[in-house]
Amino acid sequence: MVGPLTTLDGSLTLESPRYGETYRSRRGALSESRHVFLAASGLEALMAVRGAVRVMEVGFGTGLNFLVTAAAAAEAGASLQYLAAERDPLPADAMAALRYDELLATFEGPSRLMAWYRQLGSPLPRGSNAWTLANTSLTLFVGEAKGLVAGVGEGTVDAVYLDPFSPRANPDAWEEDLLTSLAATLAPGGRLVTYSVSGEVRRRLTGAGLDVAKVPGPTGGKRESLVARAPDR
Repeated sequence: MVGPLTTLDGSLTLESPRYGETYRSRRGALSESRHVFLAASGLEALMAVRGAVRVMEVGFGTGLNFLVTAAAAAEAGASLQYLAAERDPLPADAMAALRYDELLATFEGPSRLMAWYRQLGSPLPRGSNAWTLANTSLTLFVGEAKGLVAGVGEGTVDAVYLDPFSPRANPDAWEEDLLTSLAATLAPGGRLVTYSVSGEVRRRLTGAGLDVAKVPGPTGGKRESLVARAPDR
């Protein structure tokens, strides 16, 4: 593992030697998580209106998307059920080096999550690992994403964070069958969000019945990201 690397907004990320890519954008790790995933998913509005949301992530990585979402839920007084798949979990020391407890200093989640993560041992147990903090629950599924998706009912997820390494580096995570399965888990009006605006990814999500659109990326970051919305059925 290469890093930690300081990104343009001052937050840290890592680079994977296996995939040759960073886990979060070098142009701003925290800003990418907040803009491309939390904001674009519309979850904050749902938290305010409904008080409960369910999220699924492909590519847990460093855990930053989860922590940003959990912090937003805590601030809103909402409950969060978060389901995440990760094929190659990071070592605990690599995650700790990112200092998310300092980055999200007003939220106790990073330090509590890190303590649990260390307790899981190395390597992390395959299959589902559960953690809770107040009104937030995390199921971290160690293995292929399809193993997690198979246990998630159709139309039950408010947002999908599609955040593996790029289609070029990690094509298995962007296969048509998987994207179709992810689309099926979305509740009416739910959104799948991702940093990739690849033409092939857009075509596959459109073929899965989602309304796909490019949207502006974070300030100073990647120019565009993707939002794919399930119909109001």
